[in-house]
Amino acid sequence: MAQPSGSPSNYDGSQRHPTGELRLARDVLTFHIAEEEYGIGIEHIREIIKHRLVTEVPRVPGFVAGIIAVRGQVMPVLDLRQRLRMRAASLSAKSRILIVSRPAASNENVSEEERERFGLVVDRVNEVVRIHEVDIEPPTVLSGKESDFVEGIGRIRAEVDESARREARFGPGMITTEPQRIIILLDLVKVLSFEVMRSGRMF
Repeated sequence: MAQPSGSPSNYDGSQRHPTGELRLARDVLTFHIAEEEYGIGIEHIREIIKHRLVTEVPRVPGFVAGIIAVRGQVMPVLDLRQRLRMRAASLSAKSRILIVSRPAASNENVSEEERERFGLVVDRVNEVVRIHEVDIEPPTVLSGKESDFVEGIGRIRAEVDESARREARFGPGMITTEPQRIIILLDLVKVLSFEVMRSGRMF
């Protein structure tokens, strides 16, 4: 299996962008899978398309829905629910396919246009938000199966009326008296790291 590249993220407000630039915040495309909100850095998002018919291919992992062609480029489509080891669900009118590029390894000298593309099926797309690095925590609070693919937990203070400030659940298994929007940041390298077949076995 392909191994994730790069060093782990720092959670002290001083993470480095893949270009080597020191950054204090990141812009993230947010989307929903089941009841939770997830995010991927917009630098990896190429476009968002409505769900379309995919061509099934044999002998692939269950989370690979098939392949599609986008602007003449053929790419695999992953059902993100199943990739995160969640129960499969029917598609809806809000379902979308995120076209993403595989993050470059630190020793790769490949242009953005040359990187491998993938489609990720999500339940619905929300918006782009900016999350400060100091508001991102390690995914140690997660215990679900999808935690293997999580880079961190981003917190954005929710703008609500004082009358609505009461104890409530925000995010997976978290209780807080301060209204916050919890965004689960996915590690795209791990999500996209898999092999279809080796000696008749799937990994």
